Amino acid sequence: ETYENIPGQSKITFLLQAIRNTAAAEEARQMAAVLLRRLLSSAFDEVYPTLPSDVQTAIKSELLMIIQMETQSSMRKKICDIAAELARNLIDEDGNNQWPEGLKFLFDSVSSQNMGLREAALHIFWNFPGIFGNQQQHYLDVIKRMLVQCMQDQEHPSIRTLSARATAAFILANEHNVALFKHFADLLPGFLQAVNDSCYQNDDSVLKSLVEIADTVPKYLRPHLEATLQLSLKLCGDTGLNNMQRQLALEVIVTLSETAAAMLRKHTNIVAQTIPQMLAMMVDLEEDEDWANADELEDDDFD
Repeated sequence: ETYENIPGQSKITFLLQAIRNTAAAEEARQMAAVLLRRLLSSAFDEVYPTLPSDVQTAIKSELLMIIQMETQSSMRKKICDIAAELARNLIDEDGNNQWPEGLKFLFDSVSSQNMGLREAALHIFWNFPGIFGNQQQHYLDVIKRMLVQCMQDQEHPSIRTLSARATAAFILANEHNVALFKHFADLLPGFLQAVNDSCYQNDDSVLKSLVEIADTVPKYLRPHLEATLQLSLKLCGDTGLNNMQRQLALEVIVTLSETAAAMLRKHTNIVAQTIPQMLAMMVDLEEDEDWANADELEDDDFD
């Protein structure tokens, strides 16, 4: 109730102070970050434009500074969520990005030797792939190089995973831009490799991104459809993966058969191999300990 009674302009200042206070409890700082993101998301037009221009500039500068200073990965991601939300609201009706310093931070950080900053740049781009506004076409090759560079990082699996998710988010955000699909087609092999690698690191986030692509922009997968189907079939049949991952892999094939039936006509062999996998998963019941411990049959079972 006390928080709700604070004016919006003051909330921004207080929440930023709480986030910046590294002496405070981690939970308190994370809550402040969540509240600030929600405030920008739900009441940006009522709060931010009413601030003096020097205060607006200070907020933008401070956010970027806090990201650079933050040492905790989970906290940094939450601050990046705030930056992405602010950037989203600072794209005007004509598509102009009114936060050029944010873009510069993105470019500088993605090439940094500091892995935390590289993660931050990718997280912001994944969260808001429209950050380039009406300059996107101008920066298209730069965006592509940025994603390729990160997807080829063999030393840091988290960077590869984040870049794959960012690639998927960018493709999905441009779902009607067929020319862009062609331009980014050579990222697909690296993306599929990231799907595979992340699954064996017990992370299904990139696989979920593949399901989204199959559902929304299946045409993007056309140049490497065979590889996509083979990978999905392999993951689906791997009993070493958890059930959710195997079901998601199956969902890729099922979704493509619905959204891109014409594309799959040349791959009937994959569909034929999928059916036994589906049947195997249907009969692959998890053992219930209560069944093993039951030593008496209930009469009701035979009524």
